[in-house]
Amino acid sequence: MNSSLPSIHVVNLDRAPERWAKVTEALAREGLTPQRFAAIDAAKGEHLTVSRYDEAATLARRGLPLRPAELGCFASHVLLWQAIAKSGEAAVIMEDDLKIDAGFARVLGLLPELGRHYPMIRLSALQRGRQPRLIAELEAGYRLVRHNKGPGGTQAYFLTPLGAERLLQDTEVWFEPVDDHIDAYWRHGLAALAITPYRVDHDDGGQSYIQPGKPPARAPSAWLRRKLNRRLDRLRACWWLATHPPGKP
Repeated sequence: MNSSLPSIHVVNLDRAPERWAKVTEALAREGLTPQRFAAIDAAKGEHLTVSRYDEAATLARRGLPLRPAELGCFASHVLLWQAIAKSGEAAVIMEDDLKIDAGFARVLGLLPELGRHYPMIRLSALQRGRQPRLIAELEAGYRLVRHNKGPGGTQAYFLTPLGAERLLQDTEVWFEPVDDHIDAYWRHGLAALAITPYRVDHDDGGQSYIQPGKPPARAPSAWLRRKLNRRLDRLRACWWLATHPPGKP
């Protein structure tokens, strides 16, 4: 891999070697070599030494507890944030259930300069239909944009040490999945910036280790609490956006 590009850390469970093989092959086609991060396996209780999960707070906000796999995913990302903050070096964090399109290496080449100004940049999105706001035109037809509503997912994102510190400051209590935590820019102050068009997408063809089955239904009172909290969060988001206008580097 080009030494001027940020390092790539792929979160991969020990029990999913086929995913590691697939993602490394896809990245190799772009001339990229990732580092494997052994994901925390909550099914084995590996998250317990890292977790700050508060089930009561989760039930109050979401109406349903977090699943073990969601806790393992949160713990894995937290450990990577800690490593980036400690190392002083920016990096790309990826998960292993991905489809990688041609041009991803070109996107990575844009990150070192952008990282001087922006602590976190999303490189994928689960919610592709949301229309972002243009911040800057970049090389080769790419654009830096800002989402008013988080794009969702943790398939791929760029994070500087400052960005890692900000995300960590907002992890005293875990009460939501890690992608919702990252999307909550009004709490940690990291705008939902992204580079489009996206060259990374979620691979729906493999087994899901996060959502192996249909979640149970929420009780009516829990559904109402969740709806109210989502409305309050949108108000907080609108206020943050109004007081933090987008800027160019």
